[in-house]
Amino acid sequence: MATTTKDLIYRTFLDLLRQKPFDKITVRDIVDAANINRNTFYYYYSDIYELLEEIFNMEESKMVETHSEGFRWLVAFSNLLEVSYNNKKIINNICASRSYEYLETYMFKSSKMILNDYVRKLTENQNLPDHTVEFIVSFYHYAVSGCLTEWYRTGMREPPEEILSEFMLMFEGLVSTIDRAIERQKDAGSV
Repeated sequence: MATTTKDLIYRTFLDLLRQKPFDKITVRDIVDAANINRNTFYYYYSDIYELLEEIFNMEESKMVETHSEGFRWLVAFSNLLEVSYNNKKIINNICASRSYEYLETYMFKSSKMILNDYVRKLTENQNLPDHTVEFIVSFYHYAVSGCLTEWYRTGMREPPEEILSEFMLMFEGLVSTIDRAIERQKDAGSV
């Protein structure tokens, strides 16, 4: 029964997020729409911010599980873009609120995890210094995060496939960057 009630709160909150900005949703809205009392809501969540954070944490956990099963960066970014695009109204309503940082934090963590894994695999056994690998990860991570932020803030007008195509082009540059870093290391006599 407890899981069902918590799921009801979760689903009701998502339904409300499809209708209006996060800042306009109150605990009263959730309990009225779910036909539960306030105490029931507060049994599970201290406030709606905790509920929003749980949603992003659950999505991040799903991505980590899938990612740990060895799925590649292309699939990872494709999944991230598809989930975002399929929940466009929710994302737009979060972007329209002061609580955008929850979405941004989720997107930031997810893209860093994907990029870190990808770059580490590409540089495996290449004897590149950790600081060089970390710099490459950071550089491309901020580029990807900036692109995702812009895509979210402009209402996701482009379909995910188009954004993914742009990422693929950018990742060709990433491979070239790694190749140049390896060559630089060889020329310096460090490899």
